[in-house]
Amino acid sequence: DEAYGPEAWGKIEATDTDEYNYWKDLQEYLPVSLTENTCNSAKFFNGNRASPVDVRATEDDCKEYHEIRTLDGSVTLQSNNVDLQIRPNMLRISYPRRKNKKDLEPDVPTVDVPQGWGKFLDVVRVDFVCPAEHTLLGEKFDCEIRIYVIQKAGRGVPVITLLAKVGKFNNHLQEALDEFQKVWESNDNACQKSNRNLRSSQLGSKFDNETNTRTLVTSNWNPWKFMQQTKSYWFYGYNGGLTEPPCSYFLHWRIIDTPIELSEEQLQQMKQLIMTNRDPINCKYTSVHNQYGSFARPLQDSSRLLIHRCTCREYLSDSLRDLTGLRTCPAGAESLWMPNPRDLKPSAKNLIGTSGEQEEDP
Repeated sequence: DEAYGPEAWGKIEATDTDEYNYWKDLQEYLPVSLTENTCNSAKFFNGNRASPVDVRATEDDCKEYHEIRTLDGSVTLQSNNVDLQIRPNMLRISYPRRKNKKDLEPDVPTVDVPQGWGKFLDVVRVDFVCPAEHTLLGEKFDCEIRIYVIQKAGRGVPVITLLAKVGKFNNHLQEALDEFQKVWESNDNACQKSNRNLRSSQLGSKFDNETNTRTLVTSNWNPWKFMQQTKSYWFYGYNGGLTEPPCSYFLHWRIIDTPIELSEEQLQQMKQLIMTNRDPINCKYTSVHNQYGSFARPLQDSSRLLIHRCTCREYLSDSLRDLTGLRTCPAGAESLWMPNPRDLKPSAKNLIGTSGEQEEDP
């Protein structure tokens, strides 16, 4: 709404925001100052880099030459140094940070992002956002999963993003939701214990004495399994910003072109975890959802935003290269190689020239 919603974000002190507190320790590696609130898109146009946007190809300039390569790591969701958080507007997995890239521990998931980012950068957090804030070719999605990667050369932060829609039950997602459910139970249990007149008996005894116990397990949950579910190696890319205050412009979005699926029950579980979570200290509800049950920032103007689309014409997957001996696919044969062979070139309506101005239809 006008007092607290996205229209009022520009009035918030940047240093009072959750995102400032999260990223401030990494300020030296970021190309912008986190102390400036840039949520007022009209005032801070900055090359039209505000996020989220409707994703579609606006330039024919994919510079990537290989797939996004990943390593799983060995930490699990139940490792003591992995922090699962129910945020006011999302679910978050926060991974520990290695002080030095050469350190073997903690062995977090890593990724080789193409286009000169450096090999196998550490994942620092995974956010589950419902509903999705980005759209793809005008289509809305139920959730998006964002995998944030830290790069310490001052270039910014790559965010590997997967869109999700209601469909089949997702076993890999449920493993994470089960762990978030434990966090919710722990918070709720703490509030019930602070007031014995509340419905304490409804919680049951499953987590009464062990909700805060985190133990190492052999199963290796990692976010890259979501990418495998898409069966796609291709994506859209653009330079944008945080989707909540202070809306700083240092993110390099890489949005996989094919969505994953989750069940309706899983979607409702995610929303309920966020909307009914309570702070275990003051027992106040933490959610910031609006009257429509949404946390999403509205789509931002992208009329001058350069968004590139990588296809099999730029690269084949590593496995296909090994199998076929080919490095790319021929133009016109994309449907034989790609699960989502749409929007392969920017239309005349969407094409933006190098000057940043939108091309006129011929």
